[in-house]
Amino acid sequence: MATSFYDIQKKLFPLADTDFQIAIFGFQGSEPGHRHRAIKQEHVLQYVIGGRGFYEVGGKSYSLAAGDMFYLPKNELVYYYADPKDPYRYYWLEIDGASVRQLLERAGFTKDTPVAHIDDQAIEILFRRIWPKILQNTFSGYLAAKGLTYELIARLLSFRQDNAEKLQPPAVQYVEQAIRFIKENFSENIGVADIAAAVGVGRTYLSVLFSRLTSLSPVEYLLSYRIEQAKKMLDFGVSVTETATSCGFNSPAYFSTRFKNSTGLSPSAYRAASAKTDDSKD
Repeated sequence: MATSFYDIQKKLFPLADTDFQIAIFGFQGSEPGHRHRAIKQEHVLQYVIGGRGFYEVGGKSYSLAAGDMFYLPKNELVYYYADPKDPYRYYWLEIDGASVRQLLERAGFTKDTPVAHIDDQAIEILFRRIWPKILQNTFSGYLAAKGLTYELIARLLSFRQDNAEKLQPPAVQYVEQAIRFIKENFSENIGVADIAAAVGVGRTYLSVLFSRLTSLSPVEYLLSYRIEQAKKMLDFGVSVTETATSCGFNSPAYFSTRFKNSTGLSPSAYRAASAKTDDSKD
């Protein structure tokens, strides 16, 4: 039993992304003697939930049992068949798109490594959850099924140690957290100690990492960000005093000094020049 999403995508989702698409999903309760030889037009994942079977691809043979996931590569001749005494039962999912092959390779599924035993009840649960979404035969059902399919592949990826590692080294994460804290709190009276505390590292260590990755110290970055936000406010005609307060400067005088050192203009002159520019556009 299988359900295709191709017609749904054409009618309801004409701009469906080509990065990842569900082609067909189904469940097979095999009878003794069930055999299938084919060249698949999409990438196929089949998950055995009971019984036994056999699979051949690339000149190699594999025995299949409950908990085995086997991969049928796109455009490859495959042959799979049920055990005559204890035929297997399995879900299958046909997917395609620009990113599918790479995702499956990262999960460990290739023509040379097409079978993996996955002792994880969550995999079967995800397959069972995809099934009713597909049977809805609706656009919302398609989106829900696609989301669950991403979750399924993410689950497969999590079993690989290289995918469990952080995508970025800690140094980058610390600096990104610091920048995020600055952007969210620049209007407050914050300094390096506050930024370091928010990130959870020492201020000296953070300063070294920050300078190494941005060529600015945290203080320099904070000042630069405040000036940029101040310029935007002045462009909108906000007063110098209100701009100074809103951008975290202790006083209008200190703000004016810092602003002029950075831009070459006082805040008042910058605001006036911005207003003239707007008038000339009118």
